[in-house]
Amino acid sequence: MHEGSRALTLAAPGAATVRDGGLERYGRWLAGALAARGLLAPDGVRFALRAVDGGDVVRTGDGVSAAWVAACGGWRLRWARRVAAERAAVRAARRVVAISPMVAAELAAWYGRDDARVVLNPVFSAEAPPAREAGGAAVLVGHGLRRKGLDHWLRALPGLPGLVTHVIGADAAPRRWRRLAVRLGVGDRVVFHGAIEAAPWIAGAALLVHPARYEPYGNVVAEAVAAGVPAVVSDACGAACLLDPTHVWARSSGPSGLAAVARGALVRPSPPRAAPPTPEAHLEALLEAVFA
Repeated sequence: MHEGSRALTLAAPGAATVRDGGLERYGRWLAGALAARGLLAPDGVRFALRAVDGGDVVRTGDGVSAAWVAACGGWRLRWARRVAAERAAVRAARRVVAISPMVAAELAAWYGRDDARVVLNPVFSAEAPPAREAGGAAVLVGHGLRRKGLDHWLRALPGLPGLVTHVIGADAAPRRWRRLAVRLGVGDRVVFHGAIEAAPWIAGAALLVHPARYEPYGNVVAEAVAAGVPAVVSDACGAACLLDPTHVWARSSGPSGLAAVARGALVRPSPPRAAPPTPEAHLEALLEAVFA
């Protein structure tokens, strides 16, 4: 039995946006972890994984939609409705959990909520067999390759002679990325794998690159840190909080700046500033944020 009100009821995600990605896998893990502790109950504190779903406590599993639109653009009416719903849910919640310091700052800037508790996502498995094919190469992982900044990376690659990149993830228009790589003269150094298991490729890489336009956290970055693989991210990536500043690319410096940051990370990588939490540490921090 749960201890009085120290239990959670997980809010169901909106039907129109249900998928089976990292957020849903995290939700299944969280439900199991809470149930194992007797802390999952129908009369508990209503907890939403995404702010837009609303609850007594909301977690920004999708980041801040207003910041997302500002960085990436989008369908105006669709996003205006989502931003309005998310803003209302954030302001109405008793407590807000941010998945990175960057998102906490965005909650204050966009929604006027400056009391968010930061709880970083956990890394579930740091042990994966290295993929020999990735040895000495860079890896870029993510679905929706424009938001993940693949075009930024392809434009930086001419400044990194000989470096091969493996791209893992699904995209609505894969052919355009191949055409862009060819047009930039790096088509023979970019291998597209589609949606396959990424962990072995991350573990076997010389460098993980994540030059995203907007990334509220970036689980693949945390996985790279846990596996001891150097990572380079943009300054719009929440998981930059894990990395030494020399591994963070200022988007304003353009492709040459990205190439310079990547070159430094390959030649003389700096140790990360912090380690991502284990599942157990994450759960303790989450419960503390919700019930303290």
